[in-house]
Amino acid sequence: MFREVLSDLQRRVEGTLAVSLMGLDGIAIDSVNGANIPLESLGAEFGSMIKSIRSSNTELNTGEFQQFSVVTDKYITVLASVTSDYFILMVMSPSGNYGKARFELTKAKYALQDELA
Repeated sequence: MFREVLSDLQRRVEGTLAVSLMGLDGIAIDSVNGANIPLESLGAEFGSMIKSIRSSNTELNTGEFQQFSVVTDKYITVLASVTSDYFILMVMSPSGNYGKARFELTKAKYALQDELA
């Protein structure tokens, strides 16, 4: 189930290099990685960022974490919350379709939530 959802994401979003379902500890549940992206390292770092964002959101009363993006000259990295313990990490080329990625990640969230509950 997980691999199917992740593979569909990679196929539907132009420019996707890798996509992974991860726990907040950065350990991958499943991944599709055709570009040798260091997903475990990225996941561990971004998992810590998500924890910090959640803490700040609680203090600032801004609502629940949904998505977070980091755009560099080499990659577009999008993190999307699935449950309070899991997130999807998508790494795209700079020419990738960022808007479609955000839309497809939201759809994937609902496809994966029941399996992770």
